[in-house]
Amino acid sequence: MLVGRPLFAMPPSRGEVKVVVAGSDRSFAAITKSLTESLSFIAVTAQFERAASVDPHSVSELHPPRPSVVAYLWIDAAAESDVTLYITDSATERVFVRRIGTDHGLDKVVVESLALVAQSSLEALLEGKLIGVTRNDYEQSLKVAGARPASEGVPKQAAAPHPNDVHGVGPSRWQLWVGYELQVWDGATVRHEAALGIEYERWRLRFGVDIYGTWPIQFQNGELGAELFSSGVRLGVSRPLALPRQLRFVPGLGFAMELTHIRPELSGQDAQPASAYFAFDPTIRAALGIERSFGRWSVRGALGMDFAIRPVNYVVTSRAQTEVVRTPWRERPFVAIILAARL
Repeated sequence: MLVGRPLFAMPPSRGEVKVVVAGSDRSFAAITKSLTESLSFIAVTAQFERAASVDPHSVSELHPPRPSVVAYLWIDAAAESDVTLYITDSATERVFVRRIGTDHGLDKVVVESLALVAQSSLEALLEGKLIGVTRNDYEQSLKVAGARPASEGVPKQAAAPHPNDVHGVGPSRWQLWVGYELQVWDGATVRHEAALGIEYERWRLRFGVDIYGTWPIQFQNGELGAELFSSGVRLGVSRPLALPRQLRFVPGLGFAMELTHIRPELSGQDAQPASAYFAFDPTIRAALGIERSFGRWSVRGALGMDFAIRPVNYVVTSRAQTEVVRTPWRERPFVAIILAARL
């Protein structure tokens, strides 16, 4: 799928946004870089324009209709105390405003927060959801703020509405998922696994935790055998990378602590099976996935490898003799399918 195309080549498959940024050279460079990468995750391209300042009254002005434009953004980073983000839909029917404090200057945290709010708001617009307030309500708030006495100490530009709650701004950075996996456990056995997990995206990374369980595995070696099934908890981190056509390439790493229940079985006439017992096995996972988004839903196919940190042998003792009845591979390839929904 990657042959002949750069990894970050992202055609404007869902439209573009017009962005006006007011601020220093450093602020402009940091904001454009972060916003470009963040919007590429939702297949939206940004066209940037530099301005000396942002007038809140110009935000609600109507624009000539352009089919390719999905929204307009204004970012006022000229003030020392905060950064203000204004977003309108293409028809300027609704206006969303968000202020982010800059107590420590325009640092990486502020820039990342700005990009996250912009990405979430635009993704909500693409899904047909409402953001912010109506244009009339926004303009009325400007009139009310402009009529306040100067003694109140409220600068006119700072008086624009800034709802802290995002009205209708959709998908959060959390997503819940279920998955099914086939794993080559050894040369003769394929292990089936079901999993339920939750993930959170931050700093362009995706952090996750899931619980999983396997179908029982039975094996026999003459009179000796066992039945076992495993469950565990896995922690993971991945780095989604944008691909064309709303696809993402998702490489990741994980660590799991697996609890296996083993029930020995003896089929001889004088057999006295031992009691069932449990074993803990840590594993490391490396995986590669391709993800396709459908609004708040996404489907991901993945393949990879689990690495057992220590070798495992399943043994059965009979007549004071211990015999190995199964040795799973330390490197276990797998393939998985995952269905996720943003919360």
